[in-house]
Amino acid sequence: MQDIGFDVIGDLNLSINDSFNWENKATSLYCIVAGNISTNLRVVRQTLLHLGQFYQGVFYVPGHLEFETGNSVPERLFEILTLVKNIPNVCLLNRHVATIDGVAITGINGFSNAGNPMIDDVLTVFAREQEIEYLKYSIHKLQRHLDIKKIIVVTSAVPHDDLYFKEKPIIADDQTPLITALSTDTEKKVTNWVFGSYDKSVDTEIENIRYVNNPRVSNIYYAKRLTISIGVGI
Repeated sequence: MQDIGFDVIGDLNLSINDSFNWENKATSLYCIVAGNISTNLRVVRQTLLHLGQFYQGVFYVPGHLEFETGNSVPERLFEILTLVKNIPNVCLLNRHVATIDGVAITGINGFSNAGNPMIDDVLTVFAREQEIEYLKYSIHKLQRHLDIKKIIVVTSAVPHDDLYFKEKPIIADDQTPLITALSTDTEKKVTNWVFGSYDKSVDTEIENIRYVNNPRVSNIYYAKRLTISIGVGI
């Protein structure tokens, strides 16, 4: 049996004047950042550069904050890809899969229009449906990989209505739930789902999947550790 640890952080909501120091706060070899670092791409880059000093791998999915100041979704995605690709130890997880010792990590933004003034409703629906289709395909493809024992899904958007705990925004009522992507998880390999875009801390299990977020709601902020156990026969 082997354990792999991930530090979960997200929803940092940093402005250009905020300080962010992660020295001596890492508890794992790897880190998952579930979006919403900042509207300012310079702050995004500086934050990822900083985090990359403390982890062997930082897996990052951009959130709605990162898109608010963009001219368009495709243009902003290209800008984020450009600023991330040369940062040591940082992987842009959006619509990509990374694997570590039998664990696959796949991520999307999820495009919720809740609280996102940059993206209009029509574009949000289209982008969200595209992302769900990618996630379905990705999970389906990973079912056939015998060396992949478990899957972690990362989304900036909230994946399940129950995770709002009866506080679901009215504007999100008509959105297709991201959990519909689980229809292709025939071997039940998805064991953990890391998400953002919610300002209350969540760590709960729904139908054998652990859902975790870790928003920064004060200046006293630490990682939430996610431990994945893998081994022969799992």
